[in-house]
Amino acid sequence: MDNSFETSFIPQTIDRTPFADTPAQNFFTEWCRINDSIVPEFVSREEWQKRGVQGILEKNDQGKQTLFLPKDLHLWEMMDVIKTVDHDTLARYPEKRAERANQIQELGTIFEKAGLYLSGYSPDLDEGSGKPIAQDIAQEFYNYGLSLQHKEQETKGIPGESSLTEEDKTKLDEWFLGRDAYQKRITRLGENPTQEQIEETRKKLLQVYFKALAREGYKADGEKPWETTVGPMQHLQDKTRRQITKAVETPGREMKTAIFRRGVEKLVTGMKTSNWRESIQEFLQEGADLDLATKKVKLYNALEIPSLQQELAEVKETGDIAKISAKELEIAKKIQQAVSSFPYKAQEGGDGSPNQPSKMVETQFINCVGSSILGGGLLDEVGIKYLHADLPKHSATVLITSDGKVYWQDFTPRNGSNVNYVEVSSDMLEGDIDLSELTHIQDSGLTVEFKNWEINNKKLRVTLFRPEIGLQCHILNNTGNALSYLGRNKEAIEAYRQAISVDPKYAHSYNGLGNALNDLGRNKEAIEAYQQFIEFWNGDEYWIIRAKREIEKLQQE
Repeated sequence: MDNSFETSFIPQTIDRTPFADTPAQNFFTEWCRINDSIVPEFVSREEWQKRGVQGILEKNDQGKQTLFLPKDLHLWEMMDVIKTVDHDTLARYPEKRAERANQIQELGTIFEKAGLYLSGYSPDLDEGSGKPIAQDIAQEFYNYGLSLQHKEQETKGIPGESSLTEEDKTKLDEWFLGRDAYQKRITRLGENPTQEQIEETRKKLLQVYFKALAREGYKADGEKPWETTVGPMQHLQDKTRRQITKAVETPGREMKTAIFRRGVEKLVTGMKTSNWRESIQEFLQEGADLDLATKKVKLYNALEIPSLQQELAEVKETGDIAKISAKELEIAKKIQQAVSSFPYKAQEGGDGSPNQPSKMVETQFINCVGSSILGGGLLDEVGIKYLHADLPKHSATVLITSDGKVYWQDFTPRNGSNVNYVEVSSDMLEGDIDLSELTHIQDSGLTVEFKNWEINNKKLRVTLFRPEIGLQCHILNNTGNALSYLGRNKEAIEAYRQAISVDPKYAHSYNGLGNALNDLGRNKEAIEAYQQFIEFWNGDEYWIIRAKREIEKLQQE
């Protein structure tokens, strides 16, 4: 029987220094290499402070840029680093340069207000019903919020008087519960609930929630480890821990994402091609320079992306959804045909190079993940919506047009597949799937199974993600696989954990993590990773059987 919810993990997570050890530094260096030409250099705190914000990123003698970071960099200090990197990356979009840094600043405000919120309602809780837990979380949230805003560690008592408005409380209700869950709760109160009804509902929810956290959860032993049952209280506690950890670690994820954005930008603006006459000639407008088709030119220019942006903008001005959607589909097909014409090279030797943005620019080879990054980046340039599609041993996308229609869109179609740009409808999928909700998809994605589409004689099952989530998870996981293949298991562990931090339910990385830990003889951790893989995996049963066998072997050692 486990104890009730322990809050000690919160300050431990907040106080982490992500680059303190060599494997973490090596992984981040590798992440920079595969995405762009930035070279991180880890320096002492004293040297970093002397450099100041202006000295974070500097050109070096090799024509690259050095990113200076202290080994003891904290989460609340990452905002200036992210802002500096984005300022350099997003030169074409000045209005976006500070966007992510500002979001972290806003996150600091949310944490501060969340602390005030919980502190304000904790007196209504009983001592034995989660009051101490609520107070602990409130204090940690409040101080972390101040630290993020001031970019230095803060430890202050929570003021007795709260300045929260009703609008603040509503936003926090949605932050704690999730927007959809909160709206469902409010809907139960009728069309026009009074302020008193809303406040009473809020208090009841908090009482029930913290009472549940305070109760002892349990994980009952099964005959096999993967048969262990988890009680509802333990489930709630595990979920709460994951959600808090993910929220706290946001600046660390954004550091990795800032480097990923550089990779996408480099790919979109720097990818070149040659000898395209047959595939590109049909996109060139009359009077265009047909020499572009035989010269080594930038793909961005060959596709005339600014012209495509303008075409779509002009159609959007009509307000005709049918015309807008038709133009989006037309442009998407042009981009898909251009990207799919590059020579395909599967991942060889475990190095994962064809899906690395920097390597793609150098070699002009692509694979499924790399083509999804390139094709998706070009769609983003024009302003067309899509999602990343993660399926067994493959990466694709789905296009979402303004009329809400969903199309299968594969930038490297398998074996001459003829399903590209087939419209995907709800009746093609198992279960009750509302495709209109795809534009509001959650971070952990949505798994769908096709009724009649098969792969290896099994129904095709696909998980759809927001592109930045899904593609990062995919490339981080592939990076972990490559590092593991090279025997660099400690760095591979860091890669897998970074993928899991982006999506705590990304099953592939739990399997890879289990394998890397297994190779290092860290049996207990490996078993836990395999168990989590089994919990989240929804694909081929073969991998479940394999993970179970590994667990049994480890238990016998």
